[in-house]
Amino acid sequence: MPEILEHERLEAVNRFLLLDYDKSNEFQDIVNFAAELCGTPVALITLLDKEVNWVKVRTGIDAPAMPRETSFCQYTIQNDSLTIIPDALEDSRFDNNPLVHEPPNVRFYAGAPLTLKNGLRMGSLCLFDGKPNNISTMQQKALTVMARQVTFLMELELSYQVLAENLKTLEEKNESLKNIAHMQSHDIRQPLTSIMGLINIIKDDNYIADKEKLILLEEAATDLDNKIHSIVEETGVNR
Repeated sequence: MPEILEHERLEAVNRFLLLDYDKSNEFQDIVNFAAELCGTPVALITLLDKEVNWVKVRTGIDAPAMPRETSFCQYTIQNDSLTIIPDALEDSRFDNNPLVHEPPNVRFYAGAPLTLKNGLRMGSLCLFDGKPNNISTMQQKALTVMARQVTFLMELELSYQVLAENLKTLEEKNESLKNIAHMQSHDIRQPLTSIMGLINIIKDDNYIADKEKLILLEEAATDLDNKIHSIVEETGVNR
């Protein structure tokens, strides 16, 4: 994979690694069904970062992760279609692979890539078996469909997460706006109160020569105060 695309892929993987895959049963249900449908003891949902193949959902195995360099899924993300290895002992790529020659002694592997809408492949929905095996055409199609469903659920969950974060940010901004409006309303009203008081004093002293100007000043100050009231009401600040 070109370096630029791999960089984008790793950034996407890091986002999906943060999802809570245990929050709902959908991911686990798909993994369980894949293993049952294809007759294998192990089924996994994996995400490959730069060095680690993370096992996010699993059945039949407890390992939460494995080195990328020994993982079968490193080959799956290189293709758009299924990767099927009927017998790893007959595949030279795994001559020195500890997953094959040591427990869990993997012989059979089938993996469907988890491909995003932008074409980036994050990991796989895959199957393991400790003996040579294969899956039928129908099972291959089903595994491919289930991988698409996993990807859809991942993207949906990430969208929910982004939406929740944006909503939280918006609420924080709105709260800040309310605080600013509250402070500004008090800061502006204090001098306005003084201005209005001064106007009343001058009016009471019968400075008739300046009456017209004072009326205009009073109207302007009143209008400004009304605008402040309006802003405060719109932002929901309790006066």
